[in-house]
Amino acid sequence: MLLEGKVVIVSGIGPGLGIKLAVEAALAGAAAVVCAARTPARLDAAQAAIRALGAATARCQVMKVATDITDEAQCARLAEQVVAQCGRIDVLLNSAFEHGRFEPVSSARLDGWRQAYETNVIGTLRLSQQVIGQMQRQTPQGGAIVMINTMATRKPYAGEAGYAASKGAQAVAVKYLAQEVGRHRIRVNSVFIGWMWGVPVQQGLRAMAEQQQTSVAALQAQIVANIPLGRMATDEECARAALLLASDHAQAITGACLDVNGGEYLP
Repeated sequence: MLLEGKVVIVSGIGPGLGIKLAVEAALAGAAAVVCAARTPARLDAAQAAIRALGAATARCQVMKVATDITDEAQCARLAEQVVAQCGRIDVLLNSAFEHGRFEPVSSARLDGWRQAYETNVIGTLRLSQQVIGQMQRQTPQGGAIVMINTMATRKPYAGEAGYAASKGAQAVAVKYLAQEVGRHRIRVNSVFIGWMWGVPVQQGLRAMAEQQQTSVAALQAQIVANIPLGRMATDEECARAALLLASDHAQAITGACLDVNGGEYLP
C-alpha cells in the first residue's frame, strides 16, 4: 500500500481536504495518522471518519493533538508527542491554512494579509522545522513533507490576492528547504490544488448562487467550462495526489510542484 507502515502527521484538519488527507492516509496503510488542528471537534470528526471505515483502517493508530501551528511551543509539543508514542515521523502533510478576506488588492485591509502570512508561511515553516529535526535523526530513512498550495498562485482569481501571495511565499520557501534538507533524504514538495469539489466549495457556491440569484449547477458549469477534463477534482483525488508525493514512489522527487486542477492551468 502507498503509505504502508508510515507515521503521518496531517495539519489543518477541516471539513474539506484536511479530513480527506487523514482518511486517505489511513486507507493507504499508514501505521499511525496524527491529526493536528486548533479545534478539538474537528479532530474528533477525523477520528470518527477513519474508524467508520472499519476493517479497512483497523490497524491504523489515530492520534489527536490540538495544535495551533503559529505557536512554536505547540509545534514542538506535537512533534515530541508523536515521537514519544510512535517512535518516528515519516510524513508531514501541511494542510493548515488561513484564507483571510476576499477583497481587491487596491483596497485590502493588509492586517488580513499579515494573518494569512503568519499561518501559511511562518506557521507552516515552524511545524516543518520541528518535524525536520526528528527526520534528520532518522537518516538514512529521512522522510517526506508535502505542502498543500493553491492554483491561485498560478492563475489570479478576484479577491484571493492576500491568500495567494502568502502561498506564493510558501512555494519559494519549499524550493530552498528542499535543497537544504535533501542530504538527509528528506523530500519537500508541493501540490497546487485547483477547484476541488467538496464541502467548502459546495458551501461557497451555494452562497454565491443565492447572492447572484442563480443555481449552483449554473455556477459549476461556468467553472467546469474552463477545465479540460470537464469536471472538478474531488477532495479525495486531491488528497491522493498529495499522498503520492509523500510515498516511496516519489523517492527521487523533491522541490517539485504538482498541479492538480484537471488541466485548467498548464505551466
